[in-house]
Amino acid sequence: MADAKKLSALITGASGFVGYRLAERLLEEGWKIRLLVRDAKKLASPLNTRCEVIIGDLNDVAAVSRAVRDVNVIFHCAANVNTWDNSDAYYAANVLGVTTLMTAITKENKTLARLVHVSTMDVYGFPAVACNEMSTPNGAGFGYGESKLMGESVVRELGSQAGISYTIIRPGNIIGPRSQFITRIGAELKFGIMLTVDKGQVHAGLVYIDNLIDCLIWASSAHEAHRECYNVRDNYDVSWRTFIDKFRSDINGKGFVFNLSFSAAEKLARGLETFHKLLLPRHEPMLHRLLVRFFGRTCGHSADRIHFFCPTKVGFEEAMQDSIQWFLKQSKKY
Repeated sequence: MADAKKLSALITGASGFVGYRLAERLLEEGWKIRLLVRDAKKLASPLNTRCEVIIGDLNDVAAVSRAVRDVNVIFHCAANVNTWDNSDAYYAANVLGVTTLMTAITKENKTLARLVHVSTMDVYGFPAVACNEMSTPNGAGFGYGESKLMGESVVRELGSQAGISYTIIRPGNIIGPRSQFITRIGAELKFGIMLTVDKGQVHAGLVYIDNLIDCLIWASSAHEAHRECYNVRDNYDVSWRTFIDKFRSDINGKGFVFNLSFSAAEKLARGLETFHKLLLPRHEPMLHRLLVRFFGRTCGHSADRIHFFCPTKVGFEEAMQDSIQWFLKQSKKY
């Protein structure tokens, strides 16, 4: 592949966490960047001034067609990542949106060097034991994981049919500045209520944002990544208990942390889900089954394959320090 300074890329989802940081890094490395975003007002500076911006969502055929033309690499970061939503909303963004993107590529950019498709470890469906890329994912009945798994299938099927080079990246739980994960848990630890399941002993499956970006950039050109799928998490073992204790201590959190067994948490979650679906369908319950699986089943799936090419550069202590400093700075604004 050509020198990075001559490369051009389209990034979808640049108003979100991963897409934003990826765009920053590529600009630092001299790439020419184009962004497909739904709302330009949500696009932070300097991206809105240093990048070509096309307004439209993933199901806007005309906008997507313009966006994919004449770029070397496409990083597909846009997705519906809500932890509580309806199946139609997940399907529209994570399956139909991918179909629109792949169809546009086959028509408008047949010389594309690489599509890097950002998926999720949620496709494994929160099993009791860790998985690797050879394991069979199933989504486990949760809308986000199932829709992302279907999106992967679209990439594979249409990519193979059209001769498109693609790489599928499945990140774990992403931490770092601007992480919604850090914002949400930090808010509960500061003044709210935080749950652990079975004493928080399972693997948290963390990946620091810049470590993930290293992997995405590597995947954009590595011949080893051609039509391959990689799990991505940092190469250290940290439980939810360790993560929560450190986070709470370092922000001097006053939030209450309580523990439930998996079975008790599951029963409570089902009850709250039923209540909300009947009376408050648009409001996310304080606890639901996805969160129980999230904190009560391992997220520590194997990332050995990609660590061979992209070793973890930023360790847990530095990643947490960076995340916490950002969180505390943001907290002072409110």
